[in-house]
Amino acid sequence: MLRDPDGIAALVTQLGDGKWHAGPELAHRLGVSRSAVWKKMRTLEAMGLGLKRDRMCGYRLPAGARLLSRERIQAGLRLPAKWRETDIEVLPIVDSTNDRLLRNPSGTALRVCLAEYQTKGRGRRGRSWWGAYGASLLLSWGVRFTVAPPDLQALGLVSALAATRALARAGFPPPGIKWPNDLVYGHAKLGGILVELSGEAGGPLWCVAGLGLNVDAASCRPLATGMAPISLESVAPDVPRDRNVLAPILIEEWLQAVDIFQLHGFRPFQEHFRDFDALWNQPVVLFEQTGTRNGWARGVRSDGALWFETAPGIREALVAGEVSIRFKA
Repeated sequence: MLRDPDGIAALVTQLGDGKWHAGPELAHRLGVSRSAVWKKMRTLEAMGLGLKRDRMCGYRLPAGARLLSRERIQAGLRLPAKWRETDIEVLPIVDSTNDRLLRNPSGTALRVCLAEYQTKGRGRRGRSWWGAYGASLLLSWGVRFTVAPPDLQALGLVSALAATRALARAGFPPPGIKWPNDLVYGHAKLGGILVELSGEAGGPLWCVAGLGLNVDAASCRPLATGMAPISLESVAPDVPRDRNVLAPILIEEWLQAVDIFQLHGFRPFQEHFRDFDALWNQPVVLFEQTGTRNGWARGVRSDGALWFETAPGIREALVAGEVSIRFKA
């Protein structure tokens, strides 16, 4: 894990007001040489920040920067008594928020990890996930189940539903959900969810769900799947995009969903999922190890599996870990 190599978070804090800052001024404030400041700026640019340079004025982040604050996130949470021992960690840089929690399972019921930047962020099927420093919401939550909930494979869908509710509460148009884990507006990807498990058969289960969400347009890069990326900034430019407000809402909605899910599985969410199902009755392409097949998405089963129809009346249930589904062009 990388906490803050080269003091990047300290530098971004100095540039956070959106004004011009001369190199010597920054060097003095940070206690480093002007050469060190120049190298840090190169690192910032590689992390996707829209840095501006001027030989006379120095350096500037035109959009400014509002960094994550553990104190503000903690203060914004309204949790029931059973979740009040939640451990929240905010890091400037990490390899992966999911990996962070998988390496350090908690003795308490819940842990949350957020980061400004990931060096090895990833999604399903080993694909990488990238977000510009400070321009994404990179959040993972880990919860300990003493007994595996029913329909565990549907936890990604439940997490996605929680995210749609959270975004609606924050004033954004709720995105659709592309089975099994993508948040979309139309055919453009806003974010995704990755669920990973750790534990022994029959014993307690440590379950980690990670969310990557494009908040500002700076985080939008072409995706390996061919889907276009989209950000909250693009969808609703006039809605405030304060990640310190959005993060506690996401955590609250997810915990409410988990309380229901661990007792009843996916069934209570099935009807609600229909309202956000981006694939409902859409022509799709199924990617599997043996090749591709064309068909139609016909909703999800009560355990979260996708109904895939290849001909009228001929359909099969697909499990998320086995296949990949894409919109048909």
